[in-house]
This record gives sequence, C-alpha cells and structure tokens, in this order.
Amino acid sequence: MRCLILHNLASGPRTDEVFTFCHQLARGGDEFVLRFIGAHLEPAAAVTDVRSFDRVVVSGGDGTVSNVLDCLRDSGVPVLVFPSGTANLFFNNIGNAPDAAALARACRAGRTVQVDMGELSWRDERGTCLRHGFIIIAGSGYDATIMKKAAPSKSDIGEIAYVLSALSTPEPQVARFTIEHDGKVDTLDGIACMVGNTALIQNEINLFPDCRMDDGLIDVAVVEPATTVQLLPTLLAAAFDPAGKGLGRPQFTMFQTTEVRVTCTPSLGMQYDGELIPTNSGVFSARVLPRCIDIIVDEFSKLQG
Repeated sequence: MRCLILHNLASGPRTDEVFTFCHQLARGGDEFVLRFIGAHLEPAAAVTDVRSFDRVVVSGGDGTVSNVLDCLRDSGVPVLVFPSGTANLFFNNIGNAPDAAALARACRAGRTVQVDMGELSWRDERGTCLRHGFIIIAGSGYDATIMKKAAPSKSDIGEIAYVLSALSTPEPQVARFTIEHDGKVDTLDGIACMVGNTALIQNEINLFPDCRMDDGLIDVAVVEPATTVQLLPTLLAAAFDPAGKGLGRPQFTMFQTTEVRVTCTPSLGMQYDGELIPTNSGVFSARVLPRCIDIIVDEFSKLQG
C-alpha cells in the first residue's frame, strides 16, 4: 500500500499520536510518504501527486482537515481523518473509533463513504471574490466572535477557550440577515447566521438536528437576538436533548437548501471551520458540493446505514 500522510505539527494536544498510527499501520512492502504541512508547505502543494497514492491520511485539527479536504475534493482517493487538533469536530461527526490502532485497521481496510462539503464564497473589502470549502460550519456573527476571541488561547487550554470566549461576550451584536434561497427572500434579525455541512459539536450535541454530511444539502440557521444569558433555553434543550429531535433548538430559525446567499447588515466577522475571515463585505454565498470526498469509515461510524 502506498500512503500519503499529511500532518500539521502545530495542530493540538494529540499531535504526536500520528506517529503511533504510522507504526500500527506499517507492513512489509508499504511505502509511506509523510509531509508536514504548515507555513512552508501549503495543502495545495502537498497533494499535487495525490492520485498516485492508495490512501491519504490527514492529521490535524478541523482547520487543517478543512484546508486539505478542499484540495482533495473529487480526487477519488480514500481519505482517513486522524484527530490531532483541539476539538476534532469533523472526526467526531464521522464517528470512527479514535485510537491509533483502530484507525490503522480502518485505513488498511479502506472502506469508504462519499460525503459532501460546503463551499463558501465572499468578497473582501476591496471587492475581490474569494472562496473556500468548509466541512463543519461557516457563518457570520456571534460564532465568528467566539472563534476570534478563542484563537490566542485555544492551543494552550483547549476547548475551554471557546467557553471563556462566549462568557466574555455577554451582549452579542445584532444584525439584519437577508437570506435568498429556493426562489425566496427571508429577512431576519439575529446575532448569527450559520451554514452547516455537519452539526455535531462538543458533548455530542447536534446543533442542527436534521443535518448530515451525506444528504446533498446545507443547513442554514439564524440565531434570534439574545444576550448570552438569554440563550439559556437553547443550551438547556441541547443538554437534555442532544439529538434535537424532541425539544428542537429554541431561538433558531432553520431551513435546508442546496445554495444560499446571505447579506449581513451591518457587516460582522465571518469564519469557516474555526478559521477567521478578517475582512469581508457582509455578503456571502454558500452551496453544497455533493459527495465529493471519499472518507474512510469503520464499523462504528455514524455514516453507516
């Protein structure tokens, strides 16, 4: 087996476990190519010869995985996600067994399912049109504020950085979101507009109850105007009903579509998969890229059946 392993050394607390994975995976006759992506090797340059490999392993946090998968879409090469980051939300949405030996067995077996990505498009403040794929959630407003405030400390204190960031933003800014989808225009006031490809976040909470990464749709949610304390009904619903099938998500207006255009007035910060977009015009579009990634799964995966 010829395997390309892409690893971000700066990803997070599990960064060394990928080397245990390599030892567990190796067999006589295999060829492994290990490339360290980061400041001196961008994902696009690291995968130019990807079709010459039998497997690709992406080791890093959600931002790393998002950047690499955006370059691997429609390649047809089986991809294993190895969780080396802070939150590893995309890996949790896949649902594979997390230990190195189990992931090595899954990689060797090479069983795959095809999953979607989202694609975010926006113009920066100079009017330049930009785009990026996303695998979890993109959006504008409160979520971007939390990501921005958590960025300096998340490498040191992990997921608690997001909690502290939320607590330090007691009164999120309210904006008006004009949402164009399926031939309709909805105008809603809120503190955030999020677009999801997957929706399982920390503590097995499903942020958008009907969202799956293999359904050919993206989920859109606007969070109604509220202070951090006033979001308590939604937090309690998530705690008591993680799947969201019974209590739903109070204070969320949600719908599913294949493509959406959002105008945010005033312009707020934006993010995709935890990566900040520092300058934007307040207008963005998102669409689904259906079944464009071949993800390796094991028998525990949530994508089975």
